[in-house]
Formats: sequence, structure tokens, C-alpha cells
Amino acid sequence: MPQIVTNYIELHICRKTDQGDKFLLLKRADDAKIYPGIWQMITGTIESHEHTKDTLIRELEEETGLKPSKIYSIPRINTFYLAISDKICMSPVFLTIVEDENVKISSEHSEYKWAGYELAKDMIHWPNQVDSLDIIKRYLDDRDLFSKLVEV
Repeated sequence: MPQIVTNYIELHICRKTDQGDKFLLLKRADDAKIYPGIWQMITGTIESHEHTKDTLIRELEEETGLKPSKIYSIPRINTFYLAISDKICMSPVFLTIVEDENVKISSEHSEYKWAGYELAKDMIHWPNQVDSLDIIKRYLDDRDLFSKLVEV
């Protein structure tokens, strides 16, 4: 029977530009143990000693070299099955706003791209992560709705 775990995070990265919101997508390295070559946002694991916010900041810095201006909790939990470990994973969704566009990817990834919303939707591999992006875009486009997000 698969175990249910809750120590994963999904972190979407947004940068405000004159051309609109840009979302950072990372391409998993071709030699990645799981899901090689797919485009995604940051996903990661909360260490046993960490607070979730610390994980978000650590993963952002490790995978991109970026620092967050703000981090928000998105009212969504993604669930997925991780076949390699026979686990059902529950992953809260977060959004970070960053100022810097200069990304330094880790060895986990082979490429990165700042993409507008429509392109990002087409590039992201997993449908449930596209659904997260849809919700995030709705919040970003509605100032009143955005003001209701909880800052982490």
C-alpha cells in the first residue's frame, strides 16, 4: 500500500516586466533519475528539520541562484503518485516574486526560460501544474484577489 507524504513543495517563480508577467521554467536534466527532460517550476522536498518557508528559499537559491522578494501561499494542494517510491504526494503550491532575471541553474536542470503565461502553459509537462499556473495567473491579474493571498 502506498504511503501518503506531505513533504513536497511546488514553487512558481514570477518576474514583473514591461511585457507582462514572466514565469521561470526549468528543464530537468536528461540524466535525471525521474522525469528527465520535462519543463517545470521548482519542486522540492521539505527536510525533516526545516520550516516550509526555509525550504522554499533554499530550493529557490539552490536551483536558480535567485532570492525572493515575496513568497505567497496559493490556495491549492497538488497531489501526485511517485512511482519510484510508491508514494502518494501532497504538495502545497507557492508563488514567489523575484526581481533578478539572471538565473544560475543547478545540475538538476539543463536549461531555463522566462516565459509568458501562454507559452508557460504549453511548456509545463504535468496538467495539474498547469492548473496551478492558471490559478496563479488569475490572482496576478486581479489586484483585489491578489491582496487576499497570504504571504509566507
